[in-house]
Amino acid sequence: MTPYKMGHLELSHRVVLAPMTRCRADRSGVPQPHAAVYYSQRATRGGLLITEGTSVSPTAQGFPGSPGIWTPEQVAAWKPIVDAVHRKGALFFCQIAHAGRASTNGTLLRERKFSISSSFE
Repeated sequence: MTPYKMGHLELSHRVVLAPMTRCRADRSGVPQPHAAVYYSQRATRGGLLITEGTSVSPTAQGFPGSPGIWTPEQVAAWKPIVDAVHRKGALFFCQIAHAGRASTNGTLLRERKFSISSSFE
């Protein structure tokens, strides 16, 4: 496989794990320990992995089970996952996400927060 230089990052090859929605976080958006196994199984020395879409706020979630990165508990839960990937020698990018208009899950309904289009009157 051919090495690839991406800005200041050097990859050993051009095979990248693209973001794929797993929906395995708990109801609070906290990633679960088995995510470390999932991602580290796919990590290779000098490779690149991109996380599944990771919500930036409670109103950013588009569906249950998606992980977040807006609370200290969520950030702490990502640490062992990131460490497991780094132990394999891979790079790990977090795909931050907001579901936009689709973010009308139970969290929004419970908190009485609704996405309204700019064209709403």
